[in-house]
Amino acid sequence: MVFISAILISGYSFAQVSGVPSKDIKKTTAKSMYPLFTLSPVAGIIFPMSELGNNYQAGFNGGLDAGVRLNKELGLYAKTGYYSLTDVVEGAPNSSYIEVSAGPRYYFTSKNLKSNFFLEAGVGAYIFSQDTYETETGSIDRKSNTNAGVNVGPGVTLQLSKSIDVILKSKYHLIFNDAGTRSFLTALGGLEFKF
Repeated sequence: MVFISAILISGYSFAQVSGVPSKDIKKTTAKSMYPLFTLSPVAGIIFPMSELGNNYQAGFNGGLDAGVRLNKELGLYAKTGYYSLTDVVEGAPNSSYIEVSAGPRYYFTSKNLKSNFFLEAGVGAYIFSQDTYETETGSIDRKSNTNAGVNVGPGVTLQLSKSIDVILKSKYHLIFNDAGTRSFLTALGGLEFKF
């Protein structure tokens, strides 16, 4: 993804402006704000669903989004997230997911609005871990496994200034494992810093 972004960015950096009088070249290049890079620390709530919902309650999630907006409508993003799972059984071990995913982001824009609605989808790895714990029959070792997963959801950015937005989004995550699938919803918000 970094390699693809570098190719796309270099294409914009070294683009030649032809057919434009020299006095207007500065005006033309000054108006172009793309590519636009973003970095967003985010936090929110995770809601386990179906099988995962039978064993865990709502918990905390936090993460970091990095993105590049290629033009007015299209962008790419990468996310690292941590999801804390609260077991329904009191005294059960701590469990969590770590997400590393990336994908496209499509913006729905309007000239009259400074806010942008978007829809994003991603694919990546979800790392599940569960702490060691004691039972009546003995000790259960720490568990850790990595599975592929996908996510999709809507969001909105609300402009605070030229360099900072508020970002709010909700995502549906579907994780594939040997026993079938696990799923959860997330709702999160944070600040988006634009470079």
